[in-house]
Amino acid sequence: MAAAKEKEEKVPSRPRKVGPYRILGELGKGGMAQVYRGLHETLQREVAVKELLPHAAADKDALSRFRREALALASFRHQNIVTVYDLVEKTGSQFLILEFVDGPTLQELLRDGPLPPLVAAVVGAQLASALEHAHFHRIIHRDLKPANVMLTRTGEVKLMDFGIARDEDLGPLTKTGMAVGTPSYMSPEQVTGSPLDARTDIYSLGVVLYECLAGERAFTAATPGEVFARVRDGRFKALPRVAPHVPSALAKIVKRAMQTNPNNRYFDASELRRDLEQYLSSHLKVSPNSLLIAFLRHKNKISESEALARLTARELDLGKVFDVPVTSSASVDIPLEVDRRSGLRWFTALLLLGAIAAAVWFHPLWLPRVLPLLHR
Repeated sequence: MAAAKEKEEKVPSRPRKVGPYRILGELGKGGMAQVYRGLHETLQREVAVKELLPHAAADKDALSRFRREALALASFRHQNIVTVYDLVEKTGSQFLILEFVDGPTLQELLRDGPLPPLVAAVVGAQLASALEHAHFHRIIHRDLKPANVMLTRTGEVKLMDFGIARDEDLGPLTKTGMAVGTPSYMSPEQVTGSPLDARTDIYSLGVVLYECLAGERAFTAATPGEVFARVRDGRFKALPRVAPHVPSALAKIVKRAMQTNPNNRYFDASELRRDLEQYLSSHLKVSPNSLLIAFLRHKNKISESEALARLTARELDLGKVFDVPVTSSASVDIPLEVDRRSGLRWFTALLLLGAIAAAVWFHPLWLPRVLPLLHR
């Protein structure tokens, strides 16, 4: 009986259609849900179909989280938050119909090591914008981590999985004092069961940015309990020590977001977003989307033809700077801050002016007048 139940959960139901959506294939599976690739046959729009697995559908808390995610996403209209289209119930199963995001997760990209500082700053700014929108609607994400962030093939960052989000008007989903989230990305308030507000997401975003820049998690230990203790006490290696190549201005932003005391963090997500955008405005000379597309091409996540359909040849050429080792003293920011061809033009102009000045100075008509002055 138990074996049959286990087999049933390992092979979830795969309906050919869910409402007007035809199932095309599987995308992935988590502990509570299975995600399919689907197609709205009338509109010819690709979607992601998230099905709550049978054992989770029978669990009252899991079912509540699933519906809470649908309610949270339904209230959002933001380019950096995945869109929900529908919530369908069929033969006792729950299906959440979502925007189909064709691209890698941030977790997948980080397997190859840290991101270039400018790429991390772009990702952070767009995530801060997403949190700003969610917090305006009084929704706290509470589980911000690389696995819940995706980069689209058009150079956009998408925040996903509001399954344990909390609506401040409706109250917490879980019991007081119960820690909910992923240990390495939780805020000190979460691990201690203290009251939460939007600053808990700011802390988690700081932790994600730390990992993007350092290539390793800020908080690791043998057991979740040890991780909780490190988070609670703010015990992690300073970013400049782990990643000395990271520009100090960017390291300061991460440090402020990761303050153990919420009162010392950014007041809200908009303040964090503005600091990241100010940093980018001083260093980035192409659009953020262009930078991300060039980076995805560099990582072979999109083809060259697909990248060229959206970028100029010069923008695509920016991908070459990502070959600079992140441990090198040369920051990958530098080649992006200055147009190399523009720099070459200035250098040529200066040489030409110098040559003209020398020719004028040493011209035979001037020498008889200049030499007596030099002998004085």
